Amino acid sequence: MTHLTNHKGKHHLSKGVLAFVCSMALMACSSNNTEPYPNLLTEFADIHTDAQGMFIDFTTDNGNTYQVLNTNIKPHQADTTYRAIVGFVSESNDQPLSAHIYTLTGAMVLSDSTSCLLHHPTNIESMWKRGQYINMQLTAKGQSGIQHWGYAIDSVQTIGQKAHHHLSIHHNQACDPLAYSQTYYASILPSSITNYLDGDTITVAVHTFDGIKKWQFCK
Repeated sequence: MTHLTNHKGKHHLSKGVLAFVCSMALMACSSNNTEPYPNLLTEFADIHTDAQGMFIDFTTDNGNTYQVLNTNIKPHQADTTYRAIVGFVSESNDQPLSAHIYTLTGAMVLSDSTSCLLHHPTNIESMWKRGQYINMQLTAKGQSGIQHWGYAIDSVQTIGQKAHHHLSIHHNQACDPLAYSQTYYASILPSSITNYLDGDTITVAVHTFDGIKKWQFCK
């Protein structure tokens, strides 16, 4: 079943396992069937639905918007923006851009969880900033149970007219036993941070099984 996380209210904080892969088996492949995903591009993106819940377009973090050519993707919630890693093939280099979606992997948009902060350890593969978002690939241990994620504002340091926001990743292992590694994709939208101003600096700390790791981002 296709399951994505939308950008509304409580869905900003994951309430379950949201990392999924949906392969679009009914889509057209290359004519010789030796290259099933020709020129496949994979990008974090915001994907939008229409009044019927069908995907109409998606905007990648580099700012390109593609009209979705697939008409056989299961409908989702109407008039909603979802966060996902989209595997697609661009069908046009002219405006408007268009693309066929081949894979979708759900991503969490983390919300402020300072009031319930926990630092249960997790592993992290990478963290980077692109466009409006800070993105990350996490590898928590579990047995496909419910884990909770967010970010916490640990402190804010003001330097002149700018501020340095110190954040940490909230991770609640909950009742999911430590077992095998599971991949989670997540994003932080800096503009959602309280008192964040364009041009401020952000440091994000992750409490891992090997200690605290930090990333710093500035415009």
